[in-house]
Amino acid sequence: MRCKFPYFEDRPHVPVKIEYRGRVVRFLPLLDSGADFSVFHKADALRIGLNWSKGEKIDLENADGTSFKARQFNLNLYFENYKLKARICFVDSKKVSMPLLGRRDIFKHFKITINEDGRYVELQTGS
Repeated sequence: MRCKFPYFEDRPHVPVKIEYRGRVVRFLPLLDSGADFSVFHKADALRIGLNWSKGEKIDLENADGTSFKARQFNLNLYFENYKLKARICFVDSKKVSMPLLGRRDIFKHFKITINEDGRYVELQTGS
């Protein structure tokens, strides 16, 4: 699989779909190579149909050293037609300004090109 996505609002966002129990919801998170975890808002979890209280409780840390609580779920994540299982964190905090796709569970699946001059992100699987 090889797909190329133009920047959105001058930043490297990547369209994804998250699936839970047959329900599929689309998102446009920022691809963040500096983030360890993929982080979305609690409202996104509820939109997908997740039971907030069933998520695994974890502590996350911002780049500035501040920490916040999150709930983690293992979910099906789609990049076009490419499906993978990923641990996605959801937070009930204003410390996360937008959905982020972090490295864990995602970057190992792709060769990723972020082309600043061309204003696009390219994801490629295989060799």
